[in-house]
Amino acid sequence: MPMCGRFAAGDLTQAQMLEIVEGFLTPGVAVDGEAEPPKSGHHIRPTNRIALVTQEGEAPLLTSANWQITPPGGRGLINAKIENSGFWKDRWDHGRCMIPAVGYFEWSTTSGRKAPMFITVKRNAPVLFFAGFRSEDGQGCVILTREPSDQIAHIHSRMPVIVSPEDMGDWLSGQMEMAAAQNHLGTQWDGRFDYHHIKPLTHDAEGAEIIEPFEPPQASFDF
Repeated sequence: MPMCGRFAAGDLTQAQMLEIVEGFLTPGVAVDGEAEPPKSGHHIRPTNRIALVTQEGEAPLLTSANWQITPPGGRGLINAKIENSGFWKDRWDHGRCMIPAVGYFEWSTTSGRKAPMFITVKRNAPVLFFAGFRSEDGQGCVILTREPSDQIAHIHSRMPVIVSPEDMGDWLSGQMEMAAAQNHLGTQWDGRFDYHHIKPLTHDAEGAEIIEPFEPPQASFDF
């Protein structure tokens, strides 16, 4: 499964999300009244419609997009490496966005089995924000990834870029240039990650209970 292949969005209403976004950014965030309602819950999968914040002119915009971008003649993409300055060049200039979440899922090997884990960061706000790119037509988006912090490097070789509150405005507006973002964006969380095993994810699992800690069973041994 690609990194990051599933995440938890939470259950905030549009009004609650708007209040949170305006707390981080300049007041006056616009709401896209024509956007399709995003999917909420704790089991978001590729192609789901998700909430995002982008920049329209001088003001941030709360809208939605499908979690996948399909290039002409290519396969659907849900992640983009922050180090990739070529393939996504036009999106660096005109397609930056942030995707609200409460955490994401990764799979680690425990006792010879692949076991799901829930990963988040310790913070004061109800949500965190992944850095992303929005497609030219505004209907799709991808989540940016980078090499993992030391604290979680044993879980996976990549992690989503989680934007710190002080970087949100500069990331969206483009004031943070590409080189600075590649070197710095999302690197401040080491020591603040919180992660634990959860129960195996079923297709219809959605509620907050799916991110609760769970200890995978030990493999049996014959002596």
